[in-house]
Amino acid sequence: KAMWGQTPPTFVEKGERRKPVVGWAGGISHQGDLELIAQVVKETADQVDWVFFGMCPEAIRPYVKAFHPGVPTVEYPKRLMEITRDWDLAVAPLELNAFNEAKSNLRLLEYGWCGLPVVCTDITPYQCDLPSIRIKNRFKDWRNTILDAVHDLPATRRLGQSLQESVVSEWMLEGRHLEAWYRAWTD
Repeated sequence: KAMWGQTPPTFVEKGERRKPVVGWAGGISHQGDLELIAQVVKETADQVDWVFFGMCPEAIRPYVKAFHPGVPTVEYPKRLMEITRDWDLAVAPLELNAFNEAKSNLRLLEYGWCGLPVVCTDITPYQCDLPSIRIKNRFKDWRNTILDAVHDLPATRRLGQSLQESVVSEWMLEGRHLEAWYRAWTD
């Protein structure tokens, strides 16, 4: 909470606008992960506004509504919460490889704190009890799932609220959760 705040951001009604906003946030090591959705970005840019934070491959920049460069780690939570206030959906693609299989579910936790619904790769770190839409890394699955989600924004918003509630109630390092981590590191 020292970095992310005492309470998560609250949903702000977006009002009328032309297109839903789909976003991705991450570091410069995600080139291969983003290549998984490059064609999806190109083919859906007329239906959704894409926003990238941290990195954006040159090949898809012409199809992206906004790109926000990365910031130092200590500024990341605040900046992510600012940028994502306009998002309707977040994506978390990961290549299927040993490195990504060993990752944590951090991206779900970050997006969840922000109250964002998430479409993600069905891979070990995301196969947890956090509410999200897990899919195979196939073009048609990414495209169809994203478009389905943005065409039913009330249901998609409820998924984001459910994810946020799970992060707040089960994943914050305080109370019994902090004690469990302390015991794990000190026993």
